Amino acid sequence: MRLYHFTEMPYPFVPPEAEEANRGLKYFMPNRYYDPVRGHELYQRYLDEYELADELGFDLMVNEHHQSASTLQVSATLSAASVLHRTRRGRVLVLGTPLPHRESPVRVAEEIAYLDAVSGGRIDCGFVRGVQGETFPSNQNPVHNMEMFVEAHDLIREAWTRGDVFSWEGRHYHYRYVSVWPRPYQQPHPPIWVSGTSTRLVEWTARHGYTLCNLLGTYDDTATSFRLYRRTAVAAGQPEPGPDRFAYMALCHVAPTEEKARQTGRKLMYYLRSGRLRLGAASPPGYFPPSAAVAALQGRLGAVRRMSFEDLIDAGILLVGTPDRVAAQIHELYARTGVGHLILMNHAGDMTSNEVRDHLTLFAREVMPAVTGLGADWRTQDTSWRVDNDRTPVQAVLSSALS
Repeated sequence: MRLYHFTEMPYPFVPPEAEEANRGLKYFMPNRYYDPVRGHELYQRYLDEYELADELGFDLMVNEHHQSASTLQVSATLSAASVLHRTRRGRVLVLGTPLPHRESPVRVAEEIAYLDAVSGGRIDCGFVRGVQGETFPSNQNPVHNMEMFVEAHDLIREAWTRGDVFSWEGRHYHYRYVSVWPRPYQQPHPPIWVSGTSTRLVEWTARHGYTLCNLLGTYDDTATSFRLYRRTAVAAGQPEPGPDRFAYMALCHVAPTEEKARQTGRKLMYYLRSGRLRLGAASPPGYFPPSAAVAALQGRLGAVRRMSFEDLIDAGILLVGTPDRVAAQIHELYARTGVGHLILMNHAGDMTSNEVRDHLTLFAREVMPAVTGLGADWRTQDTSWRVDNDRTPVQAVLSSALS
């Protein structure tokens, strides 16, 4: 199992009354609440923590969101460049670039290829649709989101692998000629990751053999999504996918005592609170299929963000406790889902740098050795998530996944 350090680099100094008046921290928060000096200090602090995580043996993840006080990473590729400059050994997962919200897929292909070339092949490339609220800062039509995602992906992969000048006349993108320099260091291209849980996206990811990432799902929801992937891949004639094709992101904090871990770990709840959206941003017309749009209007989406602290721990979304307890949680996550990559959000909100550093050091010393071997012998294991051992009817899998 590979372990990744991650923070969204939030700006935790927005006054509570401003957050309440604007119904959250995303998209509609006036930037007068941003102090450039504090912002500079935050960036240096966050990059220092990435550097420490790299030294301790973690891989690293960056992402991007826009016009949001909860995320100061405005470009995943810029963040990756900053992290690569500070680190030497860990792989840098760019998860990810929201393809429908970038005007030029060719520019994305160039940026990822550059990062891969400069780093000597330390890049894992994540493509995402972009969360529904990103429709506002990108000003893209949400109806075309999935179509644009697929076409942009196809164009980028062609640009990396074609080896010759070509033109592209698609529905959403048009280029008279394309010839990306440099080519990626990793051939034919860096490993591709995709995050999402919709049936269409999971099946598309499985047919391509990419790594699928589930963000903050319960044990059961994550197992269902991964099961759908495994069945789709095997039905498409691929070998049974191993743990290296599955990733999961959880919120994490360890401390020497359970009391201390929970006291500090509660600060991670900031991430769930900061994701609160106005109704229009939560379900822009056309982004979801009709059934999911109805569920959003009825308040049935985003249930995880309404769960209690204790329920989140029980569901495996919060990995919080002593090293032994968190190691046991990770073992349970693997046993139930077969995940091979674990992305750890080790910082949120107003957690101090000392709290993050103490956690990273303790995790690396006492948890990491107990979990990194998970999945190494998966072919000989008799686990419930293996395709041969899965007795769940196909229709039950399809109907339980988000459509």
